[in-house]
Amino acid sequence: MRNFLLVILLWVAHGSFCQAQNPNEQIDFKKHELVWSAGLFKSWLTDTHLGFNKIDNKISPVFDEQKKIGLSLQSHYLYKPCKLFGLGAHLGIGLDVYSNIKTPVVLFGGSISLGDNNQFMIDFGWADGKRKRITDEMKTQLLDSNYSEIPEIYEDSELNTAFYIGVSYRLF
Repeated sequence: MRNFLLVILLWVAHGSFCQAQNPNEQIDFKKHELVWSAGLFKSWLTDTHLGFNKIDNKISPVFDEQKKIGLSLQSHYLYKPCKLFGLGAHLGIGLDVYSNIKTPVVLFGGSISLGDNNQFMIDFGWADGKRKRITDEMKTQLLDSNYSEIPEIYEDSELNTAFYIGVSYRLF
């Protein structure tokens, strides 16, 4: 069903952008192009963060989950059937605003470019990267224990893949 809706959306966008052009304008643009863009992304990769809440002498663990969002830099290969619309593929890197710069996210998938000279990009696909996690055993152990001081916990991470979507602007 999602693929069908995507095909309909692309068909409508192609028709509205490409048919609205003057036929004389369709000659002065490149059909195939390699471009770079920068923008924002949101991934469904989820980091689990651990904090501690201290009330009087009682310390209790607090678990928080956040999806990776941040800045991206990408390279796109575009096929443009008309001057105002293009389709393509991209490969890039994303930096999560909540994580350390040591754990970038690799972004790859499809691109839709819109506008004169294809400045605006809608990116979608897969995000690969490390995500912080807390095992169920560790959660159970932390919840069942009583602490007088905040313990030192070593974070575990794993490689994972999840869907992502982003918007970007063409740099060159």
